[in-house]
Amino acid sequence: MPVSTTVDGSTFYNRNQCRSFKQTVGTSLTQLSATICSEVIIVNRTPGDILIYDNDNASEENSFLLATGESFTFRGLTNTCVVSTIALSAGDIYYRSQYFSFSNSNA
Repeated sequence: MPVSTTVDGSTFYNRNQCRSFKQTVGTSLTQLSATICSEVIIVNRTPGDILIYDNDNASEENSFLLATGESFTFRGLTNTCVVSTIALSAGDIYYRSQYFSFSNSNA
């Protein structure tokens, strides 16, 4: 939901509500915490690779491999809870949800 903000007498609504998370993932399928977004940036800080899935497609042929220390932006989402991950070795991932991308676009 947009948040009303007043700056120097002007009121505007910021729909780009970004949230940052640290979440421990294990060797079983772990769903990301739910927050509304259009994209999520995931950073793998586990000691091994992680496999990332979306929309309950938890089969290996539908996975996205993210190596330790790598990051990737997943776009076209409606909520971070549609993304799940399995770690080869349990550890922490960091992710940031965004409502809009920083990329410029023409309307």
